[in-house]
Amino acid sequence: MISQRLAGLAPLTRRPLPLLRNRVYRLWRGGAVLDRFQGQPDPADRNVPEEWVGSTTVSRLPGRPPDEGLSKVGLPDGSNIVLKDLIEAFPQAMLSEAHAARLGPDLGVLCKLLDSAMRLPVQCHPDAAFARRHLGSNFGKTEAWLILATRSIDGVPPHMLFGFREGVTEAEFRRIVRAQDIPAQIAALNRVEVEPGDLYLVSAGTPHALGPGIFMIEIQEPTDLVVNTEYVFCGVQRTESQCYLGLGFDLGMSCFNYHAAGEAYLSRHRLIPRTLRDDPAGLEERLIGPEHTPCFGMDRLTVRGRVSDRDRGRCYIGIVTEGEGRLTGAACDLPLHAGGTFFAPAASEHVAFEAAAGRPLRLVKCFPPNLEAIRIP
Repeated sequence: MISQRLAGLAPLTRRPLPLLRNRVYRLWRGGAVLDRFQGQPDPADRNVPEEWVGSTTVSRLPGRPPDEGLSKVGLPDGSNIVLKDLIEAFPQAMLSEAHAARLGPDLGVLCKLLDSAMRLPVQCHPDAAFARRHLGSNFGKTEAWLILATRSIDGVPPHMLFGFREGVTEAEFRRIVRAQDIPAQIAALNRVEVEPGDLYLVSAGTPHALGPGIFMIEIQEPTDLVVNTEYVFCGVQRTESQCYLGLGFDLGMSCFNYHAAGEAYLSRHRLIPRTLRDDPAGLEERLIGPEHTPCFGMDRLTVRGRVSDRDRGRCYIGIVTEGEGRLTGAACDLPLHAGGTFFAPAASEHVAFEAAAGRPLRLVKCFPPNLEAIRIP
């Protein structure tokens, strides 16, 4: 039984929904580039370096508000509603009948804008099978990174740590983690310099750490499950329980894929966009498809004039990365601008994207799991 207020919001499911700002606290610092991207005054690196976009997931950081991380939708009267509440009230209209039948009122994906000013800790994430067996979650945390911009910080070029170096063994990595030899942990991973446009799939179990100077879109399974191997980070001492999801050292360390190693593994997980259509009105590219992962999808659309939205009938999260324009239809007209985000319900009656004169409009669409391939009990 939904509330009277929610029942009155049913018409919202027939139009694209603007998302309000949703910065999330982290121990590490960043966010100056994200501030500029969002048009914020006085951009600076602080402890709110992530924007969770279209999020129905709460942050797991201890001591934070219980609803931190949940996205809100701006309403015409100036008020707002939690996106998760709208989805739970109208799952078929918001997500599609097929999605609701398969996953229930669960969006099944989380997107972030993330801006690092320092190295993040060495970590990995459990896969869905491990999460179901040990953590009571249908989702693990496979993710992907689309680099939007980079900067050098204190002379350090933007880079990431990704996968084990060739020859690193499970026994050796466990030993250096036990010893809390942080330089050795870093040296055990491949160091990869990155630039705007790079796209990497970070499969669950892959050891990784984002370096400083990277602004990116992260798409992931909708959890905040992390195995951390650095017990002290940003001056904060973490317990073994906090580092290993309450599972203990041995089981927590089994989350790592010790075969995720070498240049060949890295090469397989660097993705190349594929053109879906290219004409005077616009360019549409497939960034992440079902051939890469069933966990989520991602497309990029560059609008030069007016482009019909071929994804009507599917729900998705939209992130505008460049330009200005509109998303239009008979009963909707949503202004779009760089730094803006929105949620497109499956039942939305919008028709097309239109770019403002003089400059292309570019946006990234983030899609929920592939319903035919994802494994949900």
